[in-house]
Amino acid sequence: MTSLEANIAFYDTHYDILRQWFLRPGDKVVLGDKQNRVCRFCSRKSPEVTFRKVAHAIPEALGNKSIESAYECDDCNEGFGRGIENDLGNWSKPTRTFARIRGKSGVPTLKKGGDGKGWRIEHGAAGFSITSYEDDPLYQIDEVNRRITFQLKRDPYTPVAVLKAFMKIGLTLLPDEEIGNFPHLMSWVRSTDHIRRFADQCPVIRSFQPGPMPNDLIAAFLLRRKSHVTNYPYMFLVLGYGNEVFQVQLPSEQHDLTLNGQPISILPFPTPDSPDPARYGPTRVQVLDLTGREVVKGEVIPVQVGYDLAVHKTGSNTTSKD
Repeated sequence: MTSLEANIAFYDTHYDILRQWFLRPGDKVVLGDKQNRVCRFCSRKSPEVTFRKVAHAIPEALGNKSIESAYECDDCNEGFGRGIENDLGNWSKPTRTFARIRGKSGVPTLKKGGDGKGWRIEHGAAGFSITSYEDDPLYQIDEVNRRITFQLKRDPYTPVAVLKAFMKIGLTLLPDEEIGNFPHLMSWVRSTDHIRRFADQCPVIRSFQPGPMPNDLIAAFLLRRKSHVTNYPYMFLVLGYGNEVFQVQLPSEQHDLTLNGQPISILPFPTPDSPDPARYGPTRVQVLDLTGREVVKGEVIPVQVGYDLAVHKTGSNTTSKD
């Protein structure tokens, strides 16, 4: 049995797909009842709060143009946007740029910032334009394998706020009948006090599919534990866009009591392999710890990309396009 077959068998045995979406631009999905609006997150309704703004069930920064929520009030929408969704955007920005994910203002541009000249990475109609300077190196070129490895800084973010943002997506996508199983999670996600402890044992599984992947497709699944299963988490969100798939537990104190803090060994949700594993390599899986409660500044992450055209150098300025 291959690893993919083992993963499929695991989820067939232990979980049901409660909901699933495959979304592309032009699709239109609205969750909730526009005629009877009550905010899922603060429980208020009109006229105490308004519902004038479009609430994206999955943040627009991740490429979502399709699925909206009718049960998120403007106050909560603005609060999440300034808070945990901003952290998610800062944390995910480097990989979103290279995956060509179009957010609210297009594919995000990466730049050094500050005064004076500095490196810059932007995507346009002709592909990527990358500007770097010899006295401020940004990348290393492997001409034999036609690969460029960038060392990119993330904008400041708080890890646990990123975790909350993923869980907020899951809470938004849940059907109404499941919301009552997550009051503690709902309260924790809404809280701006990131020191408050909860979900300390909720690692995030990240699967990375190398190679050219669609940049306009979002896949989302809600997985619910089968009724006869007790020794695995009750609910998972699986969210995929670009080259990345994230699997995040939605902890329910009511249904996860039997776990009692026990370490769980779980296989990642099965994802298709890269377009050409022989050329780009197989899907790579890692476990992320996003429970840190301090702001992270200046974190450098490596991002590796392949290129088909030669890299041209002119003076101290280097520009590459693919």
